[in-house]
Amino acid sequence: MLVLPKAPHKKLTAEQQKAFEAMRALLQDIDRADRLYDELEHSHSGRIISTDIARHLDARYAKEPKKDQERDIEPGWDLAWRYAQNRLVREIENRASRKRLRLMSGGWGAGKTFALRHEPTVTPCLIWDGTLGDLTWAVEIIDLALRHQWQVEVAYVYRDIELALYGAVQRKREVGRAVPLKELPGNHRTVQQTILSLTDLYQRDPSVSFLYLHNLGVAGIEAGTPDIGIIDLERNGALHYLPRHEHYYSQAAENLDSGVRARGSQPSQNR
Repeated sequence: MLVLPKAPHKKLTAEQQKAFEAMRALLQDIDRADRLYDELEHSHSGRIISTDIARHLDARYAKEPKKDQERDIEPGWDLAWRYAQNRLVREIENRASRKRLRLMSGGWGAGKTFALRHEPTVTPCLIWDGTLGDLTWAVEIIDLALRHQWQVEVAYVYRDIELALYGAVQRKREVGRAVPLKELPGNHRTVQQTILSLTDLYQRDPSVSFLYLHNLGVAGIEAGTPDIGIIDLERNGALHYLPRHEHYYSQAAENLDSGVRARGSQPSQNR
């Protein structure tokens, strides 16, 4: 059962409150919400489930923003993730003839969708597109899938934090979807720790497989996404995030964020 909050997570403007109430009313009709979600282009008829995609059930959020303008995430903040997670659980429990579930993982700006464009494995029947940073929830989902006899693939995408920061800035400019840059390094480290824990828990389970990819590309340059070994992600590995990485890049992100804001406040030479 989808449990919805009666009020938004914070005080909203009148326009935002109206959008919250409209989306909440939609989600109370779960069959209609599912139909509309399946019609969203990036859901691939409901095969891909994601909080980011679910945000488009807020009609106001779904409107294409003006250049350099952010989409307003606030009205649907506490509704989108609830719908997406509930939808995933329902799909897992109603497996029918489907067999393969992919749980995508990677920090903000890791380029998960890009990294998995050239399907390195058998095309999955159902995909969760998220960070998979919450270990408790990830274990609950994997265990639920195993009880319903899914073959589970966990696909982790590593990306250098500096590239991820610039990727996040680029995504904000192109589609209006922003993340707090200062929190991005911590997000990447948390996700990596979760993947290491999940690998330790399930690596001997024949119904669970792991795929680790390194996204080397940037906008306009396709450098490939080579497979990497778990040894490179573990402590002392070449790609392991240490606490000092998080601290250093959080400070660097503040400088980057300040630069982005300063640039945005300058008058355009092309108006």
